[in-house]
Amino acid sequence: MPFSTRWNEQPLDDIESASGFVSTRAAFVAQTTLYGYVRTRAGTRYTALFDDDLFAQSLNIAKWQLFLACAADLAAYVAAGCRERLDQESERELALSFLRSALAEYEEPTRTVPDWAEAVAQAESRLRLVRPDPEDPVAAFRGSEDALIHWAPIADELKIHDEGIVRNSIRFKWKDIRTQLTSSLKANAVAEDFAAVRPAAE
Repeated sequence: MPFSTRWNEQPLDDIESASGFVSTRAAFVAQTTLYGYVRTRAGTRYTALFDDDLFAQSLNIAKWQLFLACAADLAAYVAAGCRERLDQESERELALSFLRSALAEYEEPTRTVPDWAEAVAQAESRLRLVRPDPEDPVAAFRGSEDALIHWAPIADELKIHDEGIVRNSIRFKWKDIRTQLTSSLKANAVAEDFAAVRPAAE
C-alpha cells in the first residue's frame, strides 16, 4: 500500500488536523528520502531492482521502519510546540496520540515487517522518555536520520561514503516541514482540544 501524502494548508487547530499533519508529512519525508536515495544509488538499474523479490522485501521493510521513525520524531516535535500549554505528562500523551493515529492508518506493516510490534513499542518508549528541544531541531529529528541510514537497502560500504549527503537530504526535508508547522500550528487550540478529549481516552 502506498503512503498517503496528500495534505492541505488549513490551520492545525485540533487533534484531528494536527494528527493528519504528522501522518502525511512523516509519510512524505520517509517516501521521498528513501526512494530518492535508492534511485540515486541504483541509477539506470532502479526499475529492474523491483524484479528482485529480496530487494523489494528489504525496501518495503525500510519504508515502514523509516515511516515509524519519521512519525515518532514529528509527533514529539508537534507536541513540543504545545509545551507552554501542557504539563510534561500531557505533552507525552499528546505525542503518543499523534504517533498512534499515524500508524493506525496502515495495516500492512503488521503483516509484512518482522518484529513490527517491538519496533512500535520502542518508538513509544522513546516518546515517553525523550522531549525534543525546539532550539535544536536537528537533534529533534535525529531518529529519522539514523533510521534512513540504517534501513536503506544499500551496501554498508556505500553508506559510509553517502552518510553526510543522506543526512543533509532528510534535514532539508524536515526544515520545510518545520516551516509549514510554524505557520499552521495553533498551539492553544490543539492543547484545548486535547484536554477536552483526553478524559474519554483514559
